Amino acid sequence: MENSIHTFISICQNRACKAVGLVLVIAMILASTTGTAYADIKLTTSDEIGIMTDSTKVFDVVDEMPKIKGGMSKIYEHVKYPRLASRSGIEGKVFIKFVVNEQGKVEDPKILKDIGGGCGEAAVEGIKKVEFEPGKHNGQPVKVYFTLPVNFQIQ
Repeated sequence: MENSIHTFISICQNRACKAVGLVLVIAMILASTTGTAYADIKLTTSDEIGIMTDSTKVFDVVDEMPKIKGGMSKIYEHVKYPRLASRSGIEGKVFIKFVVNEQGKVEDPKILKDIGGGCGEAAVEGIKKVEFEPGKHNGQPVKVYFTLPVNFQIQ
């Protein structure tokens, strides 16, 4: 029985499957074959047994979210108000979604809401120049989705 469980876990590791429900199934099998009460079996999370080793996973929420090095003002140092938007009187908020990778670099920025006049593209270019403190999950740097509003206001 023990060998078949190790084989099962190896298969899961190779396919990077989530093990939360599968661990419960294994515990029920162990309980029925060993005569151990189900409540006496220590359940182990997928993180503890290393099944979720896929480095391409991007988290929505982590223990420590990424932080902009230098604060939000750093972004505005790098965002240039587009001439077309300025001449046309375009103002408002642009929302950009991107990934902050394990090194604190911005990857795959996407404009969620644009106000036109080149503001979305200007916000993306500015955000790509900013460095972040990476997000951490279980003490380890991980990739995290991040959404930021960038305000365009003519002064």
